[in-house]
Amino acid sequence: MTPANPVETVGDNAAVWTNAGRRTRGALVIVMGCLAMIAPIFAGPLAITLVGLLLIVCGALEMFETFRLPDESSQRSAYLSGVLSILVGILLLNNPKIVFGGLGLFFGGSFLIDGINKVIAAWRARTRESYSHWTFVAAVVNVCLGLVLITGWPFSGVRIIAVLVGIRMLTAGWAMMLGREKPAPVIAVVEGHPDRRLNLPAHAEFARLNDVLDTEEKSRRAIDAYWCWMFIVLFFAIHIGRMNVEWNLVGLTAPLFAVLGDVATSVIFAFGMILPSRLAWRKLTRMPERHGWKNALARIDHGQSPGLTGRVYQAWLTHRLRFSRRFARMCHSPWAALRWGMQVGLPATAILIAVNPIWGLNWFFNSEAWTTGLWNRWAEARTDTWRENMIEAVGITYRDKNIPADRLFDLSPEGVNGRDDFSFLVLGDTGEGGTAQHSLRDQYLSLGQRPDVKFLVISSDVIYPDGAMSDYEPKFYLPFKGFTKPIYAIPGNHDWYDALEAFAANFLEPDAARASMLSRVKTDGHLTTTTEGRIDRYIQQAARLRQDYGVSNGFQRGPFFEVQTDRFALIAVDTGVLKSVNSTQWTWLKDSLERARGKSIMAILGHPLYAGGRYQGGTDAPIAGEWIGDGIEPFIAIHRLLKDHNVEIVMAGDTHYFEHYVEKYESSGSSRTMQHFVNGGGGAYISIGTPLDWPRQPAVPDCAFFPRTDVVTAKLDRDTPNWKMPLWLWAKHFRAWPATVETTAAAFDYSRTPFFQSFVEVRVEGSANRVRLIPHGANGPLRWKEFQTFGAVVPAGKANDDFVEFVITMPSRQ
Repeated sequence: MTPANPVETVGDNAAVWTNAGRRTRGALVIVMGCLAMIAPIFAGPLAITLVGLLLIVCGALEMFETFRLPDESSQRSAYLSGVLSILVGILLLNNPKIVFGGLGLFFGGSFLIDGINKVIAAWRARTRESYSHWTFVAAVVNVCLGLVLITGWPFSGVRIIAVLVGIRMLTAGWAMMLGREKPAPVIAVVEGHPDRRLNLPAHAEFARLNDVLDTEEKSRRAIDAYWCWMFIVLFFAIHIGRMNVEWNLVGLTAPLFAVLGDVATSVIFAFGMILPSRLAWRKLTRMPERHGWKNALARIDHGQSPGLTGRVYQAWLTHRLRFSRRFARMCHSPWAALRWGMQVGLPATAILIAVNPIWGLNWFFNSEAWTTGLWNRWAEARTDTWRENMIEAVGITYRDKNIPADRLFDLSPEGVNGRDDFSFLVLGDTGEGGTAQHSLRDQYLSLGQRPDVKFLVISSDVIYPDGAMSDYEPKFYLPFKGFTKPIYAIPGNHDWYDALEAFAANFLEPDAARASMLSRVKTDGHLTTTTEGRIDRYIQQAARLRQDYGVSNGFQRGPFFEVQTDRFALIAVDTGVLKSVNSTQWTWLKDSLERARGKSIMAILGHPLYAGGRYQGGTDAPIAGEWIGDGIEPFIAIHRLLKDHNVEIVMAGDTHYFEHYVEKYESSGSSRTMQHFVNGGGGAYISIGTPLDWPRQPAVPDCAFFPRTDVVTAKLDRDTPNWKMPLWLWAKHFRAWPATVETTAAAFDYSRTPFFQSFVEVRVEGSANRVRLIPHGANGPLRWKEFQTFGAVVPAGKANDDFVEFVITMPSRQ
């Protein structure tokens, strides 16, 4: 018997669903939920990263369920749930602290939306045989979790995210295992139109067109697959060329991850943007499509010619029929869906890769930057362990070189050991290698010619994006060619992304560099392609670059150091990726501060204690105790230690701006002052989050920053092209909510004047009992009129046109 709308089952495009398969997927999601809940126990700093990955896999499995559900309501619910899971997982990978601020609302809102959507879907399915109360229970749990995340009641915090995400996975997996929904028959229309909402009758013309399109699709399948693979191979080749990889297994891992990111981007584009847009357009234009088909079929029945206009209309109708056929198959076959997603998504991704540089979004929609992010997560978890063992290995290496343990990390630049006055320069976050970095070059080269300037310190992020050896020539040696005084450095988080290998080769003595890198290899159980041959090549390459460019570096024995003079001490601390120090560096820091007792002390940290008008150390710190062994936040412990030793100057990079804070505190019954400087404008793009997102009440009342908000705003108003203006207006007027202004900063990195980069000249003038810090910009010393000031930060008697200098009185001679 022939049905009213003749159909036949599809063979190779049908997904074969079994209850056993669904139970397996549900069990897998439950296992992942358990892993997410206990991740903070066994994964440590990598816990949130692991949770993000698990949530992405869970989302993919949820979307997989859409292919076996019998009605559109259930399919939309599963699809939305999967999309939200994947999106939240990506956000967790990108920024584990999104539970704070506007993105935290999105995070909790995604759970709430997913729960409400599932409640609606479960309510609509309550009268059907396939209804399962477990689906309703899972929906209610998601609603509750969303409310907890949004309100922060009864608990909140980054670590609780792992528990809440785990609970969400458990309920999703349980509903998946015990749900009773049965898949609809997988069919393809033969004599009817695949879009049943058109309500068109079966017709021989549809049978003819379906037969033609079947033949066309079979003949094109191999061609489409060929072009998809060609796109992937091309992306891989592009990443290899742009990332300057080494030809080994680990070296090729980075472009491979980048390609996987491209493929993921193509799928997200296809199913997150292109498919919803096409379905919305199809829904809006069903009326003219229905009218067109009725007219076309009537003409065919009466043997009439369609005419020129009719042929054009019929071509559009055939195009719509082709998409409806593919969508019908996609609804029931994940492989058909994946094929379509790759075919439409890969070309869109290629266009995105091509136009990405004009956006200036160096860290977004850029799979190479995402690869850097993966190394970031790895380095976060390993930095303190690597550094601890590196220091131990260096100590063993130098034990027989007659260097006392308390002098192991001491530096003695020529001309700074006595009581004579001297100066040095501090630049932070230098290594992007672009126009902005070179805008400062004439200034620090000119200062370097003065006989009183004895050395230069880079205070973080020598090389972007991942501290690679291949980037040292264009981003360090070339910009500093002509500066002949010693250059020292402490690494920033980006320098740790390659396990500090390139930094060690370039800034450490050869023996210390070799010991450090060998120690890291041993620490990681030799699970690396770093060999002794590679270590020797790095050290030899660094020596050649020093000689060829005439740059004086390679004097340190570790990623931290001290310079002690009679009345002044410079102590440079490596705070790694997570604003912390390992136990050995902690002991060294305490000892070096003790050696500096009674002197004027300047500490350089890898991260600032104050930035963007806010305290960066943390909250709810205990009143007493030390970090090692009693649970105090490491950065707070460092801050307290500096206060205990009356450190007067604290400078750091990391934030790409110049900021100044005057912190007043009590110590040993006396009122004291600590001068904080954010000095991270040495070459990287300017951090516009500082002027545009400055709090109404800064963490300390007396503070300042350069450049002023109005100057930054005027430049971006002038330089932002019309097509990017909506993004700028969003950042300017709404602080880029629910994201942050800082996350959009790279989009407005216009390498043209005026340049807002800066660095600091430090003059140690024992003869006058003072230390002077003088900030310099691209055109020389900065003036007070270029600063935005708060409180009593401007010295009495200084006018707007006066040059800026911060004067710290040295302790009296003993």
